[in-house]
Amino acid sequence: MMTVTDLLAYLDQSAPFAAAADWDAVGLQIGDPSAEITRAAVCHEVTRAVVEHLTAEPCEVLVSYHSLLFQPTRSLIAGETAEGLALDLARLGVALVVVHTAFDCAEGGVAEALASALELNNIRHLTQPGDERAVAIGRIGTSSDHVQQLGERASSVLGVRARVAVAAGLHGADAGLEQRVAVVPGSGSGFIEAATAEGATVLVTGDVSHHRAQQARALGLSLIDAGHIPTERPGMVKLVELVAGALDVVDLTHLDPHPWESTDG
Repeated sequence: MMTVTDLLAYLDQSAPFAAAADWDAVGLQIGDPSAEITRAAVCHEVTRAVVEHLTAEPCEVLVSYHSLLFQPTRSLIAGETAEGLALDLARLGVALVVVHTAFDCAEGGVAEALASALELNNIRHLTQPGDERAVAIGRIGTSSDHVQQLGERASSVLGVRARVAVAAGLHGADAGLEQRVAVVPGSGSGFIEAATAEGATVLVTGDVSHHRAQQARALGLSLIDAGHIPTERPGMVKLVELVAGALDVVDLTHLDPHPWESTDG
């Protein structure tokens, strides 16, 4: 029978934990490495809804994309905090494994899933300048769609109303040229300079502030902000498929943690 350690080794083959960003918290966060497991739940992020589902439909291990325990933890006290949710999982006897940026940069992982969902061609890695470890959290490819069409495609495939900021001075015929499109799932405004240095004309990501958007436009880079969680959604399908290659899976990625709602009018 598979153990938690066996599952970690299996995941490490496709999404090496050592490849995660230095600032990230991945791997086993809660549980006994030697515990035997037969069924895994997979979620985008550990929320109260996820814990309640596990209470009703038990599993021995939960594989989460986002980290639960990110900052150093000094206590586990019941409540609606990350520590409180961790305590609940421990009480349920559910081990927690996190993949986050290890799966972002993996072949067939979250970044590639986003690039594929946007139908990009000639896809290659995107890293930040000066990153000696070359953690490829992003991807860059080409598209024959103009910026507004890419925004519409992102809105359609990601289930969100994407925001589009067209680069300063981009008009008419220029907007119809082949685009070199960078994608960074989640919060990727830190890649604006990297995308520009790689010749990107568009960056698709989430969590872009007003000031960073203006900086990007001034650099000649158009932005499509499709939200933190929505840009990660295609990768959740791949995560479920990966875990299902080893264990029976309870798919909880439908318990989507995206906090924003669109309004009409």
